[in-house]
Amino acid sequence: MKNFEKLINESLQEVKHIGIKPGVIVSFTINKRAKTRWGLCKQNPDKTFEIQIAEKLLTDDRISEKACKETIIHEILHTCKGCMRHTGKWKYYAEVMNQVYGYNIKRVTTGSEKGVEDYKSESSMAIKYIFTCENCGATIYRKRDSRFTRNYRKYGCARCGAVAWKKELA
Repeated sequence: MKNFEKLINESLQEVKHIGIKPGVIVSFTINKRAKTRWGLCKQNPDKTFEIQIAEKLLTDDRISEKACKETIIHEILHTCKGCMRHTGKWKYYAEVMNQVYGYNIKRVTTGSEKGVEDYKSESSMAIKYIFTCENCGATIYRKRDSRFTRNYRKYGCARCGAVAWKKELA
């Protein structure tokens, strides 16, 4: 397993070295459950941040330390003022880090770019539920169970407003 603390410290130093000021990060944690993302930056109500990194990044020997740092830096950049989205300042900071350190920090990174097989994406999941509005014929597709799939009789159609759904299992 890679040295998580060392990677965090190096990443923070590199970000600060080129004049980028990250926000207040209260914790870095290893997410053992993450299956479809490499990292996550969560903003707390008090404007501090918590960063999670997928365990696979640290435990899979095929993934380089550089690839790990790219993800850690990606999440650190989200803590900068005005950088929660992958546009504007965040995109500019990512480009600067890429130019200065030779990284490949971007919005989405595939498994093959990290040196491993790609995660099974949500979009490849089979559709399990189909709902049709009995008033206007609008159709809604769902891949997993949700509040809507369990309580569809309580929801109005976005197109016509009717509360008349017919449920089909795909």
